[in-house]
Amino acid sequence: MARIGPMNVTDGNNTYQFVVYDLEGPAYNAPGVYIFSKGIPNAQGGNDHHLLYIGETEDLKDRLGPSHHKWNEALSHGMNYISVYFPYPVESRSNIERHLIQHIKPPLNDQTL
Repeated sequence: MARIGPMNVTDGNNTYQFVVYDLEGPAYNAPGVYIFSKGIPNAQGGNDHHLLYIGETEDLKDRLGPSHHKWNEALSHGMNYISVYFPYPVESRSNIERHLIQHIKPPLNDQTL
């Protein structure tokens, strides 16, 4: 697991600071919201992220990896980062996920949420 740095993501009303990791993701279990993204280097020395999939889970470490139902599809779209957000209260993660999906419309999410 390599922590890359922060990434701010907005749902149009709220901004959330996600922590960006390599594809191994975080090394611990915690409830949270996660994003699969394709990071493309930019002129400022960072990355511009194309958000591919947004989800939420009770256990990040158990959920993130090759057994995820969108993992291979995300890899085929160039996924090279996993970003996570730890909401407080943890019960808000479903609402955060839904609002982000509705605002961003990632290509691998069902847009009927």
